[in-house]
Amino acid sequence: MSKKTRTWLAIIGSLLILTIVGLYIYTFSNTSQADSTSNESTQIASQSSVSKESVQEEMAEEPVEPIEQEFLFEDLPMKEGKETLPSQEGELTLRSVGDVLIHDRVSYLADTYSPIYQDTVANMLEEGFEPDLFDEGAAYDFMPMLAHIQPYLEYADISMANLEVIAASPQLPMSGYPQFNAPSEIITALKRIGIDIVSNATNHTLDWFSEGAHYSLQNLQDEDMMYVGSYESWEDYNTNRIIEANGINIGFLNYSYGTNGIPVPAGEEYLISLIDVPLMVAEVEALSQQVDAVVVSLQLGNEYDTLPNEDQFYIFQALSDAGAKLILGGHPHVLQPVDWYNDGETFAIYSQASFLTGQRDLDNKQGGITEVTFQRDESGEVNVVNPKFMPIFNLGVEAEKMYQVVPFADINLHQIPDGQLWWDMIDERMHTYVDGFEFVTHLETEVTEETTDTFR
Repeated sequence: MSKKTRTWLAIIGSLLILTIVGLYIYTFSNTSQADSTSNESTQIASQSSVSKESVQEEMAEEPVEPIEQEFLFEDLPMKEGKETLPSQEGELTLRSVGDVLIHDRVSYLADTYSPIYQDTVANMLEEGFEPDLFDEGAAYDFMPMLAHIQPYLEYADISMANLEVIAASPQLPMSGYPQFNAPSEIITALKRIGIDIVSNATNHTLDWFSEGAHYSLQNLQDEDMMYVGSYESWEDYNTNRIIEANGINIGFLNYSYGTNGIPVPAGEEYLISLIDVPLMVAEVEALSQQVDAVVVSLQLGNEYDTLPNEDQFYIFQALSDAGAKLILGGHPHVLQPVDWYNDGETFAIYSQASFLTGQRDLDNKQGGITEVTFQRDESGEVNVVNPKFMPIFNLGVEAEKMYQVVPFADINLHQIPDGQLWWDMIDERMHTYVDGFEFVTHLETEVTEETTDTFR
């Protein structure tokens, strides 16, 4: 056989083999497709005979999305699912905290180069906090101080705080008592934990004179943080502070008893709203015509007195008569009781004490979260209903231990000194005048129920 003949026979053989393989693949493919169609039909028929109840049971058994930082809620009653906001149409929940009093010793521990800051962040990461909670690239980061209390403030339609000091650093040097100036990063942290508006007319507004007030206002604006009480111009002063949620409009006003003797610059009286009863009454009455409810915060009272003085009673009554629905007091740096005015028309707390502070005495480390619900009734009137108060505590030791705000009821968890004794004293003090509010251990959060007797 010639070489040419052998080549042709090899080609014919290869073609024959390829033909046979092709026929096999085609047959197998059709068979598999038929089997697949048959199985799919069987599955559809099977599913159509499954009861609605069994499908619901299967859906209920699906794994629930894990909760971030779930360790924060150990021993608290959990909800079946998450709720981003507490209210519905015709209701608005507001939560408020007291004085943000940033001593220089607080700022030093917020310095991201501080060994205590770095150790605290490392421990919190190990505990389970998310890395993106912290801003270690910033000059100052206050989130290690506020992360434990964040769930209780962000779960509200509106949350507010009293920014007692200016936040005009880095434009001006950081400083502490008696003329405060905090890093502007405190504004960033307040916004991150859910604060929507700060009152900023206080006895420390002019600590760095006109220049400091203006820089602080600039930093608030840069962070898109609403403020009330200290303004950058007459136009700003004449712009009403109103927040709307769930069909309810809330207006805000803020006044201070003074400026620690620092003169208000002539022509710049808008830099601080001072207590002037006829003017305050007129402003409350005017704002009441534009909103459903007016909230007034005050810097007023004797420092470290546990009960209000006659000036507080007089001014709170005048504001209530003018139409304010909620009055929030600050400045004494200790807790003072809650009260009702005008047969339940106005809810008041004489002093919410401090929120974040570097003060050293145990009674100055106490504060609280005040909650009220504004509810529209059948006549269209908006009333304050179901007020609540949750005590909080400032951990921390100067140059030794990070300042951190925690629920006061977590006595053993955070080793709060004489915690149960202080808790009982706070409970009694807050009920000095009225019992018409809830005294809770833990307010409701996005993932947990409210509790009144859970101590951790």
